[in-house]
Amino acid sequence: MDVTDAPRHFDDPRGRFKGRGCLIVLPNSTEQVAAIVRLCNAAKAGIVPYSGGTGVVAGQLSIDSDNAIIMSLERMNKVREISLDDSVLVAEAGCILENIHSAAQEQGMMFPLSMASKGSCCIGGNLATNAGGIQVLRYGNARDLCLGIEAVLPCGTILSELSPLRKNNTGYDLRHLLIGSEGTLGVITAASLILKPIDPETATALLAIKSPAHALMVYKEIKGHLDDAVSALELMSGLGLELVTSKFPTLRNPFEHSCDWALLLEATGPLGIGERLETALTGCFENNLVLDAVVAQSQSQRDSLWA
Repeated sequence: MDVTDAPRHFDDPRGRFKGRGCLIVLPNSTEQVAAIVRLCNAAKAGIVPYSGGTGVVAGQLSIDSDNAIIMSLERMNKVREISLDDSVLVAEAGCILENIHSAAQEQGMMFPLSMASKGSCCIGGNLATNAGGIQVLRYGNARDLCLGIEAVLPCGTILSELSPLRKNNTGYDLRHLLIGSEGTLGVITAASLILKPIDPETATALLAIKSPAHALMVYKEIKGHLDDAVSALELMSGLGLELVTSKFPTLRNPFEHSCDWALLLEATGPLGIGERLETALTGCFENNLVLDAVVAQSQSQRDSLWA
């Protein structure tokens, strides 16, 4: 590691915390992770697993002790295997989420977990925190998109349960114990991830609404028309929207008049899903649930709404 690259392993993205530690280690295999864990056990040194470093609650930092080893998994960043028969991708813990998206897309598939930090966060951290992301409504949290786990347990033993078998009712489900444990029960080193077919059509709309209560009513109305095709729903304040668009010249507020709240909604499904969404929005207008709406007409407009 370049010595100038070390400080980022002790930084908090929001500058609220400062990490401590005596050593940074960068294993490039599960066997090396296991060896490090055994050495740390013998020396009674703590380990802080480090993924993409995008967390904002200091989970990737040692904030109260110098007697800690920072274990960064950034060198374990490969997509090991893609099985189209099983609709499964096996990725190492240091694999950047966006790279997993690209690998799946090359095979005509998609991995549904997505979030604003997809270009820098890693799948190991996504699983360790049971990340939700922007499509949790339809696809669930990270644990719902993981079929198998490879991890190093606190004793240094390697747990290898990467089987793509879905109907697996044998014994304790250690996978779900490890997912969301934030490194306290072991270090996740790889995972078998569920892939989904890419839907033929995507419809995206930004809605001006009166209140969070109206957001729930809009969701209920649209879900009644589209069922599980609703894949993303993001609520933001009008003040926040105006603040962001005022600070970033490349962004603009798409509404002619200011609003108290805005709801960003996306639906994916078969051809015609856009027309069905517009029909649902017509009902929302008729019921005075929506004040204004901007519906993306192209991928570039969709990207602008999500920006």
